[in-house]
Order: sequence, then C-alpha cells, then structure tokens
Amino acid sequence: MKRALLPLVAVLLAAAPVAASAADDPVAWTAAGQFQRIYDPSVGESQQWYVNDHTFVRADDGTWHLFGITHPEPADPDHEIQFAHATAPSPHGPWTKQPMALTVDPGYGETHLWAPHVIHVGATYYMFYAGGGANPADVELNLATSTDLVHWTRSPGGPLFRDGLEARDPMVTRIGDQWVMYYCANASPSGGDPVVAYRTSTDLVHWSARTVALAGGGAMTESPFVVQRDGWWYLFTGPRGSYTGTDVFRSKDPFHFQIGDQAGHIASHAAEVVQDGGQWWVSTAGWGQGGVYLAPLNWQDHPSPWQRTLYAMTPDRSAVMAYDGKTWTKIGGPAGSFYAGGAGLFATNPQTGDLYHYNGSPMNWSRIGGPGRTFAVNDDGVYGLSPDGQGVYHWTGGTNWTQVGGPAGTLYAGSHKLLATNPQSGDVYLYANTPNSWERIGGPATTFAVSDRGIYELTAAGVSQWDDSGWRQIGGPAGAIAAGNNGLLATNPQSGDVFRYDGAAWTRIGGPGTKFAVGDGAVYGLNPGGVFQWTGAGWQGVGGPAADIATGS
Repeated sequence: MKRALLPLVAVLLAAAPVAASAADDPVAWTAAGQFQRIYDPSVGESQQWYVNDHTFVRADDGTWHLFGITHPEPADPDHEIQFAHATAPSPHGPWTKQPMALTVDPGYGETHLWAPHVIHVGATYYMFYAGGGANPADVELNLATSTDLVHWTRSPGGPLFRDGLEARDPMVTRIGDQWVMYYCANASPSGGDPVVAYRTSTDLVHWSARTVALAGGGAMTESPFVVQRDGWWYLFTGPRGSYTGTDVFRSKDPFHFQIGDQAGHIASHAAEVVQDGGQWWVSTAGWGQGGVYLAPLNWQDHPSPWQRTLYAMTPDRSAVMAYDGKTWTKIGGPAGSFYAGGAGLFATNPQTGDLYHYNGSPMNWSRIGGPGRTFAVNDDGVYGLSPDGQGVYHWTGGTNWTQVGGPAGTLYAGSHKLLATNPQSGDVYLYANTPNSWERIGGPATTFAVSDRGIYELTAAGVSQWDDSGWRQIGGPAGAIAAGNNGLLATNPQSGDVFRYDGAAWTRIGGPGTKFAVGDGAVYGLNPGGVFQWTGAGWQGVGGPAADIATGS
C-alpha cells in the first residue's frame, strides 16, 4: 500500500441498477466535536479518582452543578457509595470541587449509589438514582430532594420502585402532561437482554408499571438520555461498540425506539446532553477516563466517520495497513483474510487459519480462536462459522466462544444484526441476540448487506430492504451490493458502474471497481490501480493497489 496520496481521479469507479422507491424521511444525524476535559476529580487527592454516570443542572442563580458516581481508581462499582459534587459558572468551568452530595444509607436499604439525575421543578430539585439493595435481583430506584442542591433528603416513602436485576441509570423529562423516567433494565426481572424501560408519573413520586422504549438487541442500554429536536425524539444509550461508545436513535414517538433507527454514534461513555445559550453539548466520563469531558453536539444531514478506519491488505497479503484519513500505517503482518466492523478488526493466519484480534496499536494482535469457514463482525462482536459449517459461534473474550446457532451456509453482519443462511434451502435468518434464537426473514438471495440503516438483499429481481415485516424493493437488478451508514451501493450488472442509494434515490457515482466499502461517513473503492475515496464530486486516490479493503472501528 503506498503511503503517498495518488492524484485526483475524476471518475474512476461508477452505473445503474435501480429505480428509487418513494422517498424515505431524511435522517438528522448527531455528531460530537472535540471533547475537552472540564473536571478532574483527582485534583487535590492523593490518588486517582473517577467520575462515572453524572448529571448537570443549572440553579436559579445561574450556577451550574455537577453530580456523579465517584470512587478511587480502579473501577469498583459495588463500592461506589458517594456522589461527587462540583460547581461552576458555566458548563465549561472552571469547576470547583464541593463536599460529597450524598453517601450511601444502609438503613434505607442502599448498598451503592449509581447514576444520579437531577431536575428542577418549582423551588425543589429532584435527584433520582439507583440505590442497589440487599437483593441484586430486585434493586431499588430512589429519590432525594433539595432546595439548595447541597442538603438532600431521601423520600420518606422509601424507594420509588424496584425492577429486577440491576435496574439503574434513571433519566427524567417532561413529555406532555406527565413525567417520564427512562432507565436501564432487562427484558425480564430475572435478566435477559438489556432494554431501555420507562415509567410515567404526574407527581414524580408515584410511578406507573414499566414499558419498554428500546429493546437493545443484545447490546447494553445504560445511561439513557432522551431529548427532542425538530419534531423528533433522540435516545442516547451505551456502551455500544466499545466502552466509550454511545449510539443515538431517533423516533417520532418518545415511547418507541428501534435499533434500525440509528441517528449517529458518539465516542462517549455515560453521555449527558446539555443545552446552554442555544448551544447543544454532550459529555463523557467513566472508569479510567480521567474526569468529565464536554464536546459540542452537532446536528447534521449526514453521518460522521467517528472512529471508523479504512483497512487494506497489500497485494501479496504480506501486511495489513490502516488509513486514518491522512496516512497509512502498517498494523499487521501476513494475513489470509480480514473482517472489520464496529467491534474492530480481525484477521486469519495464512498458514493455520487461526483468528486474531487487532488490539489497536501497530503489530499488536491477540489470537482469539482457531480456523472457521467464515467470520462476520458487527457492533457487538465477531461471529464465526465452524469449519464444518455445523455451528455459529460468538466470541466472548480471550479464546472463548459461545455457540449461538446451528448449521449455516454463510454469515452477514453489521450494526447490531447478524444474518445466517440455511445451508440447504438458502433461506436467511436474523439472530435475535439470544443463543439459538433466530427468525426466518426471507428466502434465498445472491447476497445480503447489513448496516445501521437496514438489512438489504440482492436477488435476480433486484435490491430490496427488510422493514421488520417484509421486503420492500428499492432497486432493480445489480451485480453486487455494499452497505454502511453513508448509504447503500449497488453495481450495474452490465457496466459495473456503481450507484449510491441514500434512502430516497439512486445516484451514479462512478465506474467499475473490484470492491467497494462503505463507512459511516465515507465511500471507498478498489480497482487494480489502487484505493480511492469518493469526495462527493469524484474519486480521489488514497492508496496503491491492494488485495482487499474493509472499514471498521
């Protein structure tokens, strides 16, 4: 792979499958600017401290208050027993450390203090938080109130409610004529997939039975935060993809979000959204993060590349290279094949077939498993099909794998979705993110592609998109398809020209290529001359010849 950029190529790749269907509603995407540290809890301490889930509130006198989980490093969630408190004239500081706001009260049934959220109603401040409890399978969500943000009194009626295994991370907002509390829970009180649940109230003390706002698809749903903008509701939740990863989902209905309606990804943990003077901000904090950080929260009509990287293999497969938008870096030696996605980069040893995980720094890889017939990567991890095709497995860390499905023909993955085909019929199945739970969603196809924007299939009839109840044709015959947050690509079966579908219409963007890869904010093409990136007006060379390309975190 060449390190220098190649000259601008006007139209290298490019033609024309399909006619567009009726226009889909355009997506408003979220993105974060540069994070700046605003508060370091370790200042003045003899050891390093962290702030995890946190909350901001502005007092009547204009002073900003920050409250959050705190404890000396390293992470020790079961012994997080105090809430940090700091004050500042603005969200950007300077922040002054104050005495702890609240300490665990065993007499109240508390075993820890997690995830405070503070709102201001009239002359009273309400702090909602998770207090644990003696039975971890039936934990409590609590309320304390204050009139000065310094002295807090727990609700005399005891916990607001209990909701099974580790319910936590409350966030309260006003919707219509009622209060709504969003929080992290599980599909059932005894466990199961994480969900964002909600309850409603008219007085902030008595709460309804719970309902599910978002089924997490097997991924975590911590630190939910909901805001409204331009008629849309946006739900922030994580960690997704990595510890410092927050996904954003959009919906017209604040009580119903779907995994397929993603509207961005932010490199943040325990994200809180702050509005000040007409400007939107988003925060991040957490274990090992060194404090609390704030960044501009931007609203735009296109997704951002955030942490996605372009990977390529040299023509002789002797090295794996990574492109960060400016330069290429050699990050690995010889590889047989590689697989990339939201969970990272994985490659096979060309001699043994063993699978290795890239640890994020050049030449730093870990062996995580033996050979497989094929592998697929999404935001939740890497999946493998056994060499004999008799089982689908999910990597669970180290060299451990859990079987999640039986015989399969091949695998496709993206976003938080995994597809597998039946080896006899070719029918395609969607993994429900619970071992051995799969749903048949269609018959055989030439190929499939998966992204945050949807699931796509290519058949002899054309290109179709899955809408949770059936397939909707969005284009005519094509030679190949590739999907990512920057759109869906399809090649003309005769000319090889490539077209991009933005959810509403198809646009020819170039001529033939060997392979295409779609990232969150970029489109790449490979041909015998090298690697090229679509600029919106043409194709710019970014690297020399390659055996393969892929995008991932």
